[in-house]
Amino acid sequence: MYLARHTESSLLEATSQFPAVALSGVRQAGKSTLLKHLFQASYDYVTLDDTTLRTQARRDPVTFLRNYDQPLIIDEVQYAPQLLPEIKRRIDEHNRTGQFILSGSQPFHLIRNLQESLAGRVLLMELFPMTVWERSGRGSAKHWLPMLLEEGSLTRADFSETEDLRRPEAMIRLGGLPGLLGKKEKFVGPFFESYLRTYIERDLSLAVQLEDASRMIDFMRLLAPLTMREINKSRLGRDIGMSPPSAQRWLQSLETGGVWHKLPAYSGNQIKRIAKRAKGTLFDTGLICHLLQVVSRESLLTHPMLGFLFESAVFLEMRALVSSTLSNVRFYHWRSQQQEVDLVLECGGKLFAFECKWNALLRGDEHRGLLRFRETYGDRVAFAGIITSTGHFAELEHHVYQIPWIPAGG
Repeated sequence: MYLARHTESSLLEATSQFPAVALSGVRQAGKSTLLKHLFQASYDYVTLDDTTLRTQARRDPVTFLRNYDQPLIIDEVQYAPQLLPEIKRRIDEHNRTGQFILSGSQPFHLIRNLQESLAGRVLLMELFPMTVWERSGRGSAKHWLPMLLEEGSLTRADFSETEDLRRPEAMIRLGGLPGLLGKKEKFVGPFFESYLRTYIERDLSLAVQLEDASRMIDFMRLLAPLTMREINKSRLGRDIGMSPPSAQRWLQSLETGGVWHKLPAYSGNQIKRIAKRAKGTLFDTGLICHLLQVVSRESLLTHPMLGFLFESAVFLEMRALVSSTLSNVRFYHWRSQQQEVDLVLECGGKLFAFECKWNALLRGDEHRGLLRFRETYGDRVAFAGIITSTGHFAELEHHVYQIPWIPAGG
């Protein structure tokens, strides 16, 4: 059964505005399924995962493209960058919107080649793993985050309470890769082991010189406990015998490839933002749980990383939602004088501050960091909220709001 994705309306609209649209994203995020669902009736389709077709495309791009009708979807286009000059020629010749949709699982190669060959002719979009709403069949519904960024406020009516969602810990344990939906627990570990091998051998090895692929898996295991914690770059990698400069290069490659998402520190001073330590997370909480050897949702509930994993889940969900609407939003964390705010979103000159707390029953002192942040940045702070794993939307004291990640039923 197909599950709707948040980005559908933006993707459809983009094809009516640009000659080419490029959809990147990590392997198995659902790109091919999405494109076939939306465009199978109106676009021809070819995938360069087929090695024979890939060879043909590399050897003779002109003849290769003649074999397909336009408009055309070319999946895994990064395997044959030789196609791009001919695509550019055809775009310029016909001067129509929606001529090509290009997709790829290697953002570092795809984006670089597209920017060099199709500048001004292509819109770059990114597909993330599935959000909680998408996994529950509500991908076409309006989520509260875009509404908040547009309107600056929320009400209880913006949250549809439901009992059809799985428990929050199950959502975090499984993650958002569509290939795991509906699978039994015993298959989760083998799935991620296969996923890591495929990613390193087919994607990352083209961007990083790897003498031993297992070392990259060790490096990712090293990153998993650092989820949503400030990273000391001067020590990164030493636990597996890597020099910090080498570890930083590997981390940069993971970031460029969409596997590591960096969360810089916020400051009103642009230079200080660069100087302060960033946090970050791997792209999927299911993968992080696998690397941490969290083998069930029950073990997750007692794991010392539960709070950080929830923070990661919220951050990744927000990234996906913002990307799906093509909004210009920047993400940060904030720390000052023993107070901190987990997530700060900067949009249209306004700041939206959030704390992430697993427990839906709040003690009453969880908003201290939010209040300090508001005191520091004044009227620029448009909204302050505490996101809990479940519960109900409510206004707390000092105009701070409780927001449920998964609204409770009843």
